[in-house]
Amino acid sequence: MSVVAARKYSDRLVFASDSIRVSGHLRETSRVTDERGKLFEVNDLVIGGVGLIMELSFMQIFARNHKPAAATVESVLDFMVEFYSWATSKDSSFGKRNEYLIGIEGEVFRICDSYLVEKINEFSAIGAGEYFALTAMYLDKTPEEAVSIANELCVYCAPPINTIVKPI
Repeated sequence: MSVVAARKYSDRLVFASDSIRVSGHLRETSRVTDERGKLFEVNDLVIGGVGLIMELSFMQIFARNHKPAAATVESVLDFMVEFYSWATSKDSSFGKRNEYLIGIEGEVFRICDSYLVEKINEFSAIGAGEYFALTAMYLDKTPEEAVSIANELCVYCAPPINTIVKPI
C-alpha cells in the first residue's frame, strides 16, 4: 500500500508520500495525530517507507541513534543489516517486508527485497503507487505532483501529501 517518491535536485532532496493507513481490508477512517508515519526526518536522515507500520515504527526508533557511516551503497547496506538484526532482537516475529527510500548527505538510496540497495541518481518511488509516480517524475513532475497522481489513480494511495525538503 502507499507511495513514497523522491527526487534529487542539484540543491536539494525532495521526498513526498501519501497518508493512507489500512488495517486488514479496512481503510483507517479516523485521523491520527502523526500523518508523517511513512515519511520522517531523524538523525540527519530522511526516511520514507512502505509496508507494515510495525516495521516502519521500528525503523524510526532505530534511526534515532543509528545511521549509515557514509552515503555509499555499502554503508547503507550495513545499516540495513544492523537494523534487521536489532529489530529481530526486539521481536522474534519481525520480518523484512518493507521498502525504503533514504536520503543522506545529499544522496538518495532505494532499499527493496531486504538487501538490494541502489543509489538513485535522479528520482525513484516505492509502494503500490510506484509506477504512477515514476511515470509522472519521468514526465518531469515533482515528487508532490507524482504522489498526487498516484493518489488519483491507485486505490491503495490517498491524501494528504506529506513532503520533506532537505537542502544539499
